[in-house]
Formats: sequence, structure tokens, C-alpha cells
Amino acid sequence: MKIVFKAFCEGGLVLFVGLDVGGANTKIAVIDVTHDDVRVKTAREYFPVWAKSREELPELLLRMRSSLCSGKPDCVCVTMTAELSDAYETKREGVNHVLSSVEEAFSGVEVYVVNCTAELLGVEEARGRHMEVAAANWPATGWMIGKVFRDCIFIDVGSTTTDIIPVRGGVPCPEGRSDVERLISGELVFTGALRTNVSAITSRVPLRGYMCRVSPEKFALTADVHLVLGHISEDEYTCETADGREKDAYHSMARIARVVCADLEEISRNDVLKIAKHIYLKQLEQVVEGLEQVSSRNPEIDTVVTVGLGEEFLAKKAAEKLGFTKIYSLKNMLGKKVSENAPAVAAALMIVEKKIGADAKELLRKIRED
Repeated sequence: MKIVFKAFCEGGLVLFVGLDVGGANTKIAVIDVTHDDVRVKTAREYFPVWAKSREELPELLLRMRSSLCSGKPDCVCVTMTAELSDAYETKREGVNHVLSSVEEAFSGVEVYVVNCTAELLGVEEARGRHMEVAAANWPATGWMIGKVFRDCIFIDVGSTTTDIIPVRGGVPCPEGRSDVERLISGELVFTGALRTNVSAITSRVPLRGYMCRVSPEKFALTADVHLVLGHISEDEYTCETADGREKDAYHSMARIARVVCADLEEISRNDVLKIAKHIYLKQLEQVVEGLEQVSSRNPEIDTVVTVGLGEEFLAKKAAEKLGFTKIYSLKNMLGKKVSENAPAVAAALMIVEKKIGADAKELLRKIRED
């Protein structure tokens, strides 16, 4: 391994960049390689493509590149989910725009794209096979986890969605490949730790001894629920609020009260806490249902790996409810930033392995967060 590093790094520091360009959040990971030392730096920025001008995306990527890279990167590897945003009429248009934005922000840098079977494609090849690279950030995460756990189901709970993917023999082996197929198979559950409208989780909540119907308006998000329950901090509430007001416990409670068309003068904070707990348990049921669907097709797998912002209070709890006892946290193994930016870190690692020829499992043993 040391010889391989030395041969590749004769010029000094080598920078490999992984990008996960999402519809709501864009994440970047930079792996610095100096001989036998491997360090990872990560950053993320809330960038709702549907609300911003699409033309701002190259500027965002360039800004994120500048924040972490002291020099010109040697390679860039991209995953994406932004193409699903309704800023684009078709996924083909979205894929092409994301790739053009990456090329503009990383001019002169070799670019690779992860596809749905965890292979690396060149940009032009990716354009010609756009459905293979659309929403293909989970294969990168699965590839990375497969280097540590040959057989497992990983549950990645992000701000918007939950991926539940089986890994067998170190390779992600889902039944579905596209978003549509994975929604059918239970491998994609459209519920997340921050951005989900609570009315998409439950139609009734407990209030005054009754089950009260909720308004389907966008009055409160899961970020409000998890902040009130202490699952996330104010700093982790990274998306915009439903009403444009502050991201603190008081305003989160006020937003949850509005779900039943009330305010904090009309119902008590204790009422709001009961509502929040009910919403949380209903959201947990959504993840449990997806995991049950996936695990029923993979009964021989007895290990779960949890990933992402919601790994503690959604992924782990869902696995426990289904009786899994072998539950491992990516955060505990590789660090919080790696877990919450897993597809970007994985994409960068894929390039390191491709260019250096080093064993990714060995790289993961050496990797350290900056």
C-alpha cells in the first residue's frame, strides 16, 4: 500500500473529490492523500434546485470546491439525485444540467459518474445512459459499506428520503434500480429527518382525548418534530422552515400546533409534545414497513448498518423494532460527517481506489476526518 501511494503521490498532496448533487442538499468530500495518510474533509450546503435558479448550480459547486480544495483536484466523482427536481422537465435534462455544471465548476479536471451498479462512467457515457446515473447516490454508499460488511442491509436516513439497500457479498443488490422501482420494492421510502411535510406521515393526531384530523397544508416539517423531541439540534435544522420563522423549539412547537389549525394560545405545549411523539412513531412505522419489505426478501441477512442524519432515531429504532440485534452505526465507525455525507465520501473513495489501485477496505481503516 505504501509503495502504491508513494508512486502516485510523487508530486506531493493529491486531492480526490466526491460530489453528491441533491435536489435539496449538495455534499462534497475531499480526500487528501499524502503517501500513506488518508484524510477526508466534507461540507454540505442546502441548495433547493427548484427554488433557486438552475444557473446558480455551477457557482455553488465552485464555491464548495474552493472551500475545501487548496489546489486543483486530480479527479472528481459525481453522484446525483437533483435530476428528480421539478426544476427539470425530464430526468435526462436534469442529468445533463448537473454534469454540465460539474464540468464548468471543475474545468480541466477528469470527471467520473457513478451509475446504478456502482460502476464509474465518463461524462459522455453518463449522458448517453442517463437513467443509469439518475438517483444513483445509494450505489456509492452501498459500495463503501460493502467494503466493511459483506452481507448487511444499510438504512440511510437523510433530510428527505430513506434508502434501505441489501448488500450481499460486498455488493449492493437491490431489487429495484430506479426511483420508481425502489419505491415499489420498499428500498426507497420518501420520508426524511428534516423536509417531510408531517401531513404526509399521518392524517390524525391525538388531541383532547380524540384523534384529530390534520391540515394537509405545509404547516410543519419533520425537522420541527425532531427538534422538539430533541433528536436534532438547531444547527442540524438546515432546511428552510415552513413559515420562514426561526428554527428554535418555540417556533417549531408553534408550527406543529398549526397542523391542527391551532396556535400556542389555543393548545398547550404538552399537547404539542404528544402530537410530535405521535408523528414520530408514525414516521418510524414508515421506515419499519420498508425495512420489513426488504428484509423479507433477504432473510439470511442479520446485520443492519445505519447511516445519515436520522440513523440514531429512525434507522436504528426501525431495526430494533424488527428484532435485529447486529446493528452498526457508520457514524461510530467513520465519524458523523462521513455518515451524513456518505455518498460524497464514497464517490471520492471510488476514485482513490481506481486511480491508486489501493484496496478501499484498507483506505477505510486509514481514513480520518479533518
